[in-house]
Amino acid sequence: MLVNILSLIHNTTTLLFGVYASAAFLGIRMNRKNILALLTFSCITGVFYILSFVLYGTSFTEQVYPFIIHVPLVLFLTFYYKYKMANSVLAVLTAYLCCQISNWTGIAAMTLTSQEWVYYSVRICVTIIVFILLVHYVSDITAQLLQKPARSLAILGFMPFVYYIFDYMTSKYTLLLYSGSKVVGEFLGFVLCITYLMFLFLYFKEYEANKEAEQRNQIMEMKRIQSEKELDAIRRSEHAVSILRHDMRHFLLSISSYIENNDNEKALEYINEVIHTSDKTVTQRYCKNEIINLILSSHESELEHNYIHFEYSIQLPETLAVSDVDMTAILSNALENAIHAVLKLPEARREIKLYIRLNEEKLLISLKNTYADKPEFMNGLPYTSEAGHGFGTKSIWYVAEKLNGSCQFSVTDTYFILRVIL
Repeated sequence: MLVNILSLIHNTTTLLFGVYASAAFLGIRMNRKNILALLTFSCITGVFYILSFVLYGTSFTEQVYPFIIHVPLVLFLTFYYKYKMANSVLAVLTAYLCCQISNWTGIAAMTLTSQEWVYYSVRICVTIIVFILLVHYVSDITAQLLQKPARSLAILGFMPFVYYIFDYMTSKYTLLLYSGSKVVGEFLGFVLCITYLMFLFLYFKEYEANKEAEQRNQIMEMKRIQSEKELDAIRRSEHAVSILRHDMRHFLLSISSYIENNDNEKALEYINEVIHTSDKTVTQRYCKNEIINLILSSHESELEHNYIHFEYSIQLPETLAVSDVDMTAILSNALENAIHAVLKLPEARREIKLYIRLNEEKLLISLKNTYADKPEFMNGLPYTSEAGHGFGTKSIWYVAEKLNGSCQFSVTDTYFILRVIL
């Protein structure tokens, strides 16, 4: 009698677990309306389950369980809650996979005690505990994951789908799981390996896409900042030009006066001073390439404000084979690292040298900077324990590898050196 009561409670809690866990995985909130709707569905499917059990027995009911419970649950979640069918299927499969926690725990308990009532008792308790943990700590995460593109969902659902088919084919419709066959026993390990490799591939692709998006956002932000700087520079230049235009009559009169008095040296000095003043109205351009000018201009004020001696030699055409995103990732990270390094030095020793040119269709970038603390290297990359640093060099290496190029980090007694060939 006790075993029968516990068996009934176990079947009820398992059914409710599957229904409510599937809903939670989709992100359905457990308010009164949804709780009642899911409970009504559970009661209806429970009636069909009991009828099948009474009329046809345990074995038949286990075999048709997917058609009594799982398929109706997928359709209910899809049409009542308006979720995509693929998402509903994945939620139900995931809930079914989670049932194996209580299943294994119950089997382990019965193996130790040889008592069937212990099996059902443990399964009931574990089912309730697992459900509470899933709803509180996992359901929000799965709901967000189920918003991913179809390719990501296929990877996420591959393992629970294969396990679902495997479980029914080897333990419900046949007894292959208990036959002792090595092929059957090792199959799940094989599937787990394939799923893991697919996950790694997808993760790498998404990481690459996120990196591209992050770099594009960085370019947009740099363009916004540079546009503001260019507007300020244009305003300052126009103001300076207007002053020069206003004072030009005075300049010419002064020069004319020096010449009339045969004071040619003072006239030349005055002319040179006017030329120097007019040169300050010209905005800085480093080369013909727009993105290089944009990157360097965005760091210009920081270099000047911190009294960093910046020496450059750039010989580039207007267009490059390297995309703006990749060039920004390399050059911006390199300059930021260099500026960070030289700021630890006295002003007199702050020095950065940049050389960029094309040589036989290869883009060559060389950046040198002085340093205070000699950097340490790990696997060919500079290593730092400072919080928030160390990602720039990895990003440079990553982009160079992606473009089938190479990058090399080295250090002398005076300079830290970065060389990139693309």
